Amino acid sequence: MGSVSMNSLNCLPDELLAKILSFLPIKQAASTSLIAKRWRTLFAVRHNLDFDDSEILDPKVDEEDMYNVYESFWSFVDRTLALQGSVHINKFSLKCGYEPQEEDHVDGWINNALERGVSELHLHLTDEMRFRLPSNLFISNTLVKLTLGEELSIHYLPPNTFLPLLKILFLRSVRFGNQKFCDVLLAGCPALEDLTINGEDFSGIPEAISSKTIKRLSLISKSVDYDDLSSFMSLDTPNLVNLFYRDFPRRRYLIRCNLDSLVKAVLDLHVLELVDNDEPFESNVMDLMNGVRNVEILQLTHSATKIIWEYCKGGLPVFKNLLHLEFLGYEERVWKELLPLMLEHSPNLERLFLSGLCHCKSDGIRIPQTNKVSFLCITFYLGTEHELKHISHFLLKMECLQVVQVYFAKTLVDDSKKMKLTEDLLKLPKASSNLRMHVI
Repeated sequence: MGSVSMNSLNCLPDELLAKILSFLPIKQAASTSLIAKRWRTLFAVRHNLDFDDSEILDPKVDEEDMYNVYESFWSFVDRTLALQGSVHINKFSLKCGYEPQEEDHVDGWINNALERGVSELHLHLTDEMRFRLPSNLFISNTLVKLTLGEELSIHYLPPNTFLPLLKILFLRSVRFGNQKFCDVLLAGCPALEDLTINGEDFSGIPEAISSKTIKRLSLISKSVDYDDLSSFMSLDTPNLVNLFYRDFPRRRYLIRCNLDSLVKAVLDLHVLELVDNDEPFESNVMDLMNGVRNVEILQLTHSATKIIWEYCKGGLPVFKNLLHLEFLGYEERVWKELLPLMLEHSPNLERLFLSGLCHCKSDGIRIPQTNKVSFLCITFYLGTEHELKHISHFLLKMECLQVVQVYFAKTLVDDSKKMKLTEDLLKLPKASSNLRMHVI
């Protein structure tokens, strides 16, 4: 830093310098404390704190030196919090994979943030020692947003758990003991609107997720155990508006859904090797499809379309409110059988997004005569003969079409080829002379 610019900075008042430093990562801001005595504490004047021990760890360091590095991190956090005194904290983020000796430090840091009225708290703790989170965390009157993880075991929740202002809860690989998740934690969050559960292991989560206030729910499971006791058996969320569901079909537990207010659902069901006796899986998937039948927007990934085709042989519910469908398929059978079925059971569908059409080699995907699709979007277009025939078929059979958009696959880089493919698309006959086609 040149002398002129340094002199200019020194002319600024402390409040402005502190404001400038608050935009820097705290570790970088702390390095300015060496400039002069006046700068020693300015870096700590901030309302948002983000501590991450991975920024200082070196995997090449031996065990003894590593402990010294950890001690340096602990001292830095302790010093920063001490310099702040009782200044209000808006956001506190802590990421560390701690040693046994770190438990008292972590406990103190969390309590410090809670005592200073933190509203947004993010804890990313690798729990090898089964660390017990401080009870104050679960009776905070200021928390609005809370993140807990990763590989964290919560074996105790105070019976008086109450987070009256908490609106957003994100759990990543968090394990609860003694069926406390719904009975205690969710019951103590009367304002919760957004819940995300993401992780490898959901041991301890009971058979129901029940809340009358949750509007946005994301359930993401990576477990592939057929007998996983953590499977979600019931979703009792009558005011839920937005659902993201990623999971494998389950053998042991069925999904009973109360999702009457649902507007948007994204289903990303994944495929396991088929085993004998598929009936439990079929019931599971059918319950889920029945649960989302009132949605206005439905997104189905390629694995979801395969699972639905596989396990919904008995038919689909009527999606009477569905206006927007995104359908991705990598197998011909989902195009030939599931897509027509979805269209038949979606009498008011207006917007249809298709991706993976190149995987359907046979001609003539059945289009119901009563379809009301006015907007059709096709992505990942490769320009194959089969794709062109399918699009031609859509243009003639979807008589309500007003706009068609076709997006080339990113793998198509030859401009002259794309120009020829565009010409072929624009020449296709249409059921309506008012239809506008855009090739992008």
